[in-house]
Amino acid sequence: MKHRLHKIAILSTLIFSSQGWSQFGPALVKVESAEIRSMAPVRVVAAFSKAKYITNIKAESSGRVVDLAFVGDVIKQGETLGTIADDEYALRYTELQNAIASEQANLDYLKSEAQRLSKMSQQNLTSQSALDKNDSDLKASQANLAQAKARLAQLQNEIDKLTPKAPYDAFVTEHYAQPGQFIHEGDDFLKIMSKSYTEIVAHLPIKYKHMIKKGAVWQYQGNDDQIYQATVLGFVPAATNNSRQIEVRLTDNSDQLIPGEPIKLWVPTTEKRDVLAVPRDALVLRKDDIFIYAIKDDKAVKISIKPGIAVGDYIEVIGQLDVGSLIVVRGNERLMDGQDVQILP
Repeated sequence: MKHRLHKIAILSTLIFSSQGWSQFGPALVKVESAEIRSMAPVRVVAAFSKAKYITNIKAESSGRVVDLAFVGDVIKQGETLGTIADDEYALRYTELQNAIASEQANLDYLKSEAQRLSKMSQQNLTSQSALDKNDSDLKASQANLAQAKARLAQLQNEIDKLTPKAPYDAFVTEHYAQPGQFIHEGDDFLKIMSKSYTEIVAHLPIKYKHMIKKGAVWQYQGNDDQIYQATVLGFVPAATNNSRQIEVRLTDNSDQLIPGEPIKLWVPTTEKRDVLAVPRDALVLRKDDIFIYAIKDDKAVKISIKPGIAVGDYIEVIGQLDVGSLIVVRGNERLMDGQDVQILP
């Protein structure tokens, strides 16, 4: 009697499931295609980002600090990082401007005098010595004016040094001086880090050196669990630390890292090969089986697979699956073999 009731219960469940599929309509799923991808097994290593340039900006002239950029400020290349005041420069600047104006007036006079003497010479109304003296005075005045302008240009260069400029796009990380403080030429002013050039630094076992190829694109996982790409710049050709690892540097292609941020770098351990791959979300993991659902004639078809290489959001699958097959990536956890499906856009 118990066995009979058990069979009835199982039959009722199957009938209910069949009726349930019809009653509630086809299962709503999202799909992607199985495709051939070039992949290689990877090793996950800890890495971190680093500013490509870190610079201590030094005072190029002595004076009193008037202003300086705040820590954290982003400064564009060529923009001012701060101001150093020197009142003596202002006095010297005025003095040289006046000297130039005076010498220019003298030069103008000597030029007009040269024209007058030239006309008088044509009428034999002046001596050759007067002409020679005017010519000498004219050349001396031209030289004096050129010297005064050169001294002003030198002074302007010194004045420009009172306002240090950012050598590249950067942000301020530390102050070495404060407003009101007198600093001397060569003293540290502030520290900056490059903003637009962020590198990734990782240390790898030396056995993987053959996989480090300049220009190769590797992937890394950020702290937001998203996958990003970085381009290999090269490595230091020496195992210099105690663990005998080599230092590898990459350029961050995402421009979303800040210096010092830890990441997980995926390092290929062998050459890439072409494999049949599907998104990781397609896999349904059970205690005794790993399978995916393919779509055939608007029905779910369960296919047991063996997982292989996993890189990023994709994983190699080995099983009875064809390239281009539509694979369920959403809605597969409650799906059943043979169930009707409706593909969502």
